[in-house]
Amino acid sequence: MMQFMRILCGMLFAALMTACGGGGGSPGATTGGGTPDGGSTPGASTATASLTASIVGGSGAATTAVTLGGTFSATATVKDKAGLPVRDRLVTFTLSNEAIATLSPETALTDASGVAKVALSAASITARGAATLSASANVDGTVVTGQTDFAVSASNLTLSSITVGNASLASGGNTSVEVTALLNGAASSGVAVNVTFSASCGRINGSTGPFSTATNGSGVAAVTYTAVNADGSLCAGAVTITASSAGADPRSAALTVAPALANAITFVSANPGQIFVAGSGALEQSVVKFKALSGVTPSPNVSVRFTIITNPGGVGLNASGATGDVTVTTDALGEASVTVFSGTIPGPVKVRASLVSDSTVFAETQNLSISSGPPSQRFMSLSVSTFNIEGWNRDGTPTTLTARLADRQGNPVENGTVVNFTSEGGQVASSCSTLKVNGISSCSVDFISQNPRPDGGRVSVLAFASGTKDYTDNNGNNRYDAGVDTLKSIGDAYRDDDEDGVYDAGEFVVPRGGTSACSPASAGWPFPSRASTCDNGLATTVRQQAVILYSSTNPDISITTNTSSYFEFRLFSLHNTLLPMPSGTTVAVEVGDTTENALACVVDKLFGSTVANISPSPTPGESLATTHSVTLKGCAATDRLSIKITVPSGLETTFNVPLQ
Repeated sequence: MMQFMRILCGMLFAALMTACGGGGGSPGATTGGGTPDGGSTPGASTATASLTASIVGGSGAATTAVTLGGTFSATATVKDKAGLPVRDRLVTFTLSNEAIATLSPETALTDASGVAKVALSAASITARGAATLSASANVDGTVVTGQTDFAVSASNLTLSSITVGNASLASGGNTSVEVTALLNGAASSGVAVNVTFSASCGRINGSTGPFSTATNGSGVAAVTYTAVNADGSLCAGAVTITASSAGADPRSAALTVAPALANAITFVSANPGQIFVAGSGALEQSVVKFKALSGVTPSPNVSVRFTIITNPGGVGLNASGATGDVTVTTDALGEASVTVFSGTIPGPVKVRASLVSDSTVFAETQNLSISSGPPSQRFMSLSVSTFNIEGWNRDGTPTTLTARLADRQGNPVENGTVVNFTSEGGQVASSCSTLKVNGISSCSVDFISQNPRPDGGRVSVLAFASGTKDYTDNNGNNRYDAGVDTLKSIGDAYRDDDEDGVYDAGEFVVPRGGTSACSPASAGWPFPSRASTCDNGLATTVRQQAVILYSSTNPDISITTNTSSYFEFRLFSLHNTLLPMPSGTTVAVEVGDTTENALACVVDKLFGSTVANISPSPTPGESLATTHSVTLKGCAATDRLSIKITVPSGLETTFNVPLQ
């Protein structure tokens, strides 16, 4: 019986111990203690220290939902194994996903209630998702931990209406612009929100495009609007300003900018500054441009009146012969333009631009004129400084080609008229632009000897430019009228390399597309014209050809007369008996008395001591050899004559000839 009582009491004690102690624990808390293998030491208590993690809102209530702009804290409550709060214990907090939330700071000490607390906030306006908050502490050598899960929900970001300091601006004025960022209906005072401002005209904070700024501590984003564009042009009329931020609907506000009050106008340009009389076949229109200003700022939408002040005859505005005033409104750059049409009489032109609102404010064109015409074929001239150059044996021997151009009245063409050059051999500069010197228009290029060298030593060079044909002005109106005036037709310009007066395949040509027959008189030297390429238009390619002679360094002579009183010989290039020696070649003659007749044989006179600059005719078979003669005194037959030829490069060649 006693044994039974002992067993029953033992069972009751075990049951009582099980009910009063053992495992379990609340969610979010971890207890520490026990034996290393997790068992219990016989006769020892199983109570452990604990840490409970949680998130609380601004009201102090626990929550699992975090939003941007709210007040949230991460907390940890630490108790010892007796269940009492642990004070001044270091607690470390961590997050499983720092992309959606942040802690500040990440450590804290427990207070008298055993609670450690740090701030928890959403990472950004766009942050959303779930994460785990973990906390840990060391209590009497045992690490206790706790954790809890939470979610960051999307923030309700909105923008307030835009506040404009002044909705009615003067031209070029400025004003303040503000907008408030609202998170869940309240000003975003604790979170900086990036707001982008833009304007339909003008600048925000001086930026040429959209401008972004962050809200201040009151949730306000503030900028300055200026009603002037980056290029200096002024805004006018309705302007829309827009504020936008990621996650929020944009807001817009309208303001009005008064039109600019122009008080000045300036001449900008005349393009081109030189045009030609009507019917000349050349450019007959120029666009003149002026700019209206308000101070130094361009003024758009300003009415400008154009008036012809100086008219040499027949000049028109915006139409040929239209002499009435023309009114134009300035564009966004404050500029207004009008087209000037030439008349039939050359001379300077002056156009005035004035403000319609105040005619005393005006400006006038500068250096706009009408020329009587482009280069005329009849007034095309090409000259060569030296025709017969020492070019057959030597590279780099120079000569200069000069083109002189005038219009059909014999007046100089405008500066910058381009003349082109092409050559059969050697090398020639491709073009030059005319310049008036003492009122005469011309330009020059260099030519030098080099390969190729044509077999005959004659190198054809062509100068050409855009111009007009000649015509007979039958009605005397100073312009070409088709069907009334008599046009002197001329076909395509070409370089007549073989100088036969007929275009041959392979020769350089400037085609213009004409297919009509040409007058035989139009195809004469030195203005080569290709047959059957004429047309009835006034425009043409004015041209002239020249021939440069490649003379040899080495001379040869042919004696025509040989007596004791007179000696004559012909001098020519060794490689071609039809060509002269180079221009500047000198001839010297000496005699030697070889007899004993007591006569003193001397040179009396030498005719032709220097080879001249010889211009060739258009006849490749012509002989251009030079003739030189010597008169002698006191000479007898069998006395000796010595002829020394010195070319420009310095080479000397001597011929010894006995007299007969």
